[in-house]
Amino acid sequence: MNKKTISIGLIVGVFLVAIVYAALQSTLTVNGTIKATGTFAVTFQTGGTCTGTAAGTDTPTGTVTVSAAGVTTADIAVKLYTPNDQVVCTIPVKNTGTLAAKYVSSSITPSTVTASSTPVSVSVASSTTTQAIAAAGASNIVVTVKYNYTGTTQPTTTSSTFTITSNYTQAIQ
Repeated sequence: MNKKTISIGLIVGVFLVAIVYAALQSTLTVNGTIKATGTFAVTFQTGGTCTGTAAGTDTPTGTVTVSAAGVTTADIAVKLYTPNDQVVCTIPVKNTGTLAAKYVSSSITPSTVTASSTPVSVSVASSTTTQAIAAAGASNIVVTVKYNYTGTTQPTTTSSTFTITSNYTQAIQ
């Protein structure tokens, strides 16, 4: 064999080893840069309303206080008179960001619950009228406060104040 044949054989052999090695490799490494842009901002807006449903002769009342547009908490104050009185408050929510948002839950903390004579049980529940808010869209949180008193001595009125904080997360599109 001459040197030329040996050289070509070695080159072809190295080339075949490289091809076999590449075929057996299972790891692919890709390097790059990803940029994500957008803002996430869901807040309560001023202008919430409450509607009372009376079980007795006096109509229960409620107010929603949002200290300023763009905050993440709202205060609800209700006055209940008779067991089964109910106040339903609607609080506007605005997505001022550029990303869609999805409602997760609301936490409601009683700030004060007072009765004129006997303690009362007040149930509070929240829900949303829609589960998702598009970018720059709006929705509502609906909070229901119900007077569940079952005692034998009826207080004359019950005043309660609650703070609501709603949790949203980015809606994956």
